[in-house]
Formats: sequence, C-alpha cells, structure tokens
Amino acid sequence: MNQLRKILIDTFNLNTDCASQEEIADRIKSGGQLRGTNMCIMILAMFIASIGLNMNSTAVIIGAMLISPLMGGIMNIGYGIATYDMAYVRHAFMKLAFQVVFCVMVSTVYFMLSPITAPSNELLARTSPTIWDVLIAVFGGLAGIIGTTREEKVSNVIPGVAIATALMPPLCTAGYGIARHSWKFFGGAMYLFFINCFFICLSAVVVLKIMHVHAKQEISGKVLRKQKIYVMLVGIITVLPSVYLAYQMINTSAVNSQFSSFISKQFDFDETQVVSKSLDTQNGIIRVAVVGKRLDSATRDAIEQSLADYSQLKGMKLYLTQTEFTGGISKEEVENLINSEIAAGEEIQLDYEEKTKALSEKTELYWPAYAQFSFSASLKEQLMDELPLFYPQIKDLDCAALGGLDEEKKVVVEKYLLILQTDTPLDKAQLEKIEEWASRIIGQEVTASWRLLPGISENSVSANSISENSVPEENSAENPDAEEADGI
Repeated sequence: MNQLRKILIDTFNLNTDCASQEEIADRIKSGGQLRGTNMCIMILAMFIASIGLNMNSTAVIIGAMLISPLMGGIMNIGYGIATYDMAYVRHAFMKLAFQVVFCVMVSTVYFMLSPITAPSNELLARTSPTIWDVLIAVFGGLAGIIGTTREEKVSNVIPGVAIATALMPPLCTAGYGIARHSWKFFGGAMYLFFINCFFICLSAVVVLKIMHVHAKQEISGKVLRKQKIYVMLVGIITVLPSVYLAYQMINTSAVNSQFSSFISKQFDFDETQVVSKSLDTQNGIIRVAVVGKRLDSATRDAIEQSLADYSQLKGMKLYLTQTEFTGGISKEEVENLINSEIAAGEEIQLDYEEKTKALSEKTELYWPAYAQFSFSASLKEQLMDELPLFYPQIKDLDCAALGGLDEEKKVVVEKYLLILQTDTPLDKAQLEKIEEWASRIIGQEVTASWRLLPGISENSVSANSISENSVPEENSAENPDAEEADGI
C-alpha cells in the first residue's frame, strides 16, 4: 500500500518539473500587462470574436479565443491571492475590469452598426451556462496554471485552455445584448464570463498554494478561515444557477424527445400528414396542424389518450387543426419518390454516363417542388415579420405547401395554406386581403383561415372552417376544403 502511495505521489507531484519562483512570477505578471502588445491584441481579438459571433462562424470565434489575452489578467488575480498580496490583487482586478468594460462597450457599438441583427446560434450558445461550463472552467484553469508553471513551458496547454474556457466571446455576446436591449443575452453572457473568471482564478490559487509560492506577508489563521468561507459562499452562489439551468436543459431535451416521438407515432397515417407542430410547455399546450383525410373522433380520442403514455406530456392539452385536402403529396413522399427512383436506377445495369443522366433527370423532376416544400419555414418567418404590422391580432401562423403530381408525374405545389392564430376574429374581407397579399409575395395561390388562440374560446374558427359543436354538418359537405379546429 505504501509503495502504491509513493508511486501515485511521484506520478502527480507538481513540484518535480516546476519553474523557479521568480520565473513563475515573471510569466504570470507579463501575461497581465495592459499596454502595448497585449492591448492591441485584445482589441483585435474583440473584433474577430464579434464578427465571428455575428456571422455564426465557429472557426473565426476559435481564432479570437486563441489570441485573446484576458486569461493573463485572471491568472494575475489568482497569483496575488495565493501570495496574499492584496495591493497586487486590487491592481490586477482594476486592469481586468477595464478590459471587460472596454470589450463590452466596443462590441456594443459594433453590433449597433452591424446590418445583421438576428441572433446566431453561436450567440445563443453563450446565454445559458450550465454546471458543465463550471466544470470546464475548473479543469481548464487547472490545466492553464499547471502549464504556465512548468520548467519547460508547455506550448499546447494555454491555447487549449483559451478555446475551452472562452473568455472573449461571452463579453461580445453581452455587447450584443446591450445593442439589442436583451437582458437574456447580456445577463447570460456575463454570468458565463463570471463563471470562467471565478473558477479559473480559484484553480490557479489552489495549484499555486500546492506549489508553495512565496507569500508576500503572513496572515493569521482566523483571517485565512474567513477567506475560505467567503470563497466557498461565492462558489456556491455562482454554481447554483448553473445547476438549475442544467436541470432545465435536461428537462427540455426530454420533453422535446417525447414530443417528437408522440408526433411520429401517433400521426402516422397514409392519407393525412402533419404540416406544422408546436409545443408550449409553459401553458401545457400541443398544437398540431394536419392536411389530408379528416381524422374521425375515435382517432382523435385515441391520440389524446396516448398522451398519458408520455411522462413529460401527461396532462397537456392537444389542439388539432385539420384541413381536408385530397390528392396531395407531402414533403416526405417527395423524398421517398426521389429515393425510390434512385434505387431503381441503381438496379438497372447502366454505364456511368447513362446512370448519371438518369439520376440528373430525376433530380430535375422532383427538386423544384421539394425546394418549395422546404421553403415553408422561411416563408412563415417572412410573413410574420409583416402581417402583425397590419393585423396586430395575428400572433402566430402555420404555413404549409400543398402539392400533387401533374400529368407528367412531376411534383408541383398547387397552393399554400395559412392558418392564422389570432386573439380576436378576422372577417371575410380581411381574410381575402391577406390571401391576395400573401399570394403576391409567394407567387402562388394561398388559402387563409383563422382560429382563436387556445384559452380564448374553444370553438372560434374562421368562416371557411368548421367546428363540430358550432356548424351544421351540411356546411361541411358544401366546402370539401373546410378546416376544422378542435381543442381535444
């Protein structure tokens, strides 16, 4: 047992190849300088990070992380705490604070001037730090200070730590939050930056104490205990929100997974396709819009009862909007047509040129319609940017391309369907204006209908729609393309 202990101590002993005390101090202090090269590089890194976040370019953001000198200032604070040099800590903290404020202010100006205002995925990724970000900061800080204090400085450690713990991108994200007046972006990004700063600094203090760096002054045991209590309190307060955010992320992932499973299993019909779906976890509402053969009441009841089989969806209310449309073809069917034609072509023994020509013809046959089907998501965003300006009662919409096969068996989009979610009714004249306006934008026939948002009225639907409890059955026969809105 003693032999094993000796082996472990020798293996993980940080003092065996560490640099001299003077060299360690020089390395750390030089990294925290706030003039000349470091300041110029910080400004360049800030602009590179802002552009990368704005353009959603991971490679550019990584480049900004690699050249950012912010890590040096954090290490300086850790060194000052480890050596009990409070004057040095205050000086290092002021320099770091200046860097932070400067980066946030200049990045704010950049995002105010940038023509690209939509938040990218890279920006969104830095607004909800979790417990895993805390662990990354701890392990990254340990690796960084260990690499810095080696006799032969490890060249690949600091760049790796800079990428892992990402200090500059959160500050630029905070600038974006100020520019767009978004507390979510500013608060989330600054919280991530504080996590990285605090735990990198704490890791540096721990390692430097293990290495017995020379203290500038002696402090009493009482003061030392008080400092440890303060550090523990700040650490706990810092970690708690990240634990809660991690729980939310796991819960959201589970809910979305069960929601996808529910849709794929319960709405698997040959003659009815789902054209839009949404999940409102805050109000416990699932909205599904389908096109094709109308689902009967027994089928709808079975779908509603199946919610009890999903632990995360149990107790939610299902709102089903149906539009009867015969002879159509769904996006999935377009994909299947392409795949089946390609498979058929591969079975035939053709030479390379003939096979390429055959597949090219199939692509030309199906791709234009397939692209129009895929266009529905971006079309919804475009319409929602303008529609509420003229009709404020419109809060959301579902948009779907309805297609079929022409005489040459080509897939064509026959019309677009708009289902408007409103908080007050729309009259017939308003619907006709919306259809005419949307048709000009899309360049295709548009059929629009409305329904009140759930919770306002159970059976309030547009004039070209039906509801089992409010419209006589004969109306449905007169209008084969009628839309049905059910709150199940």
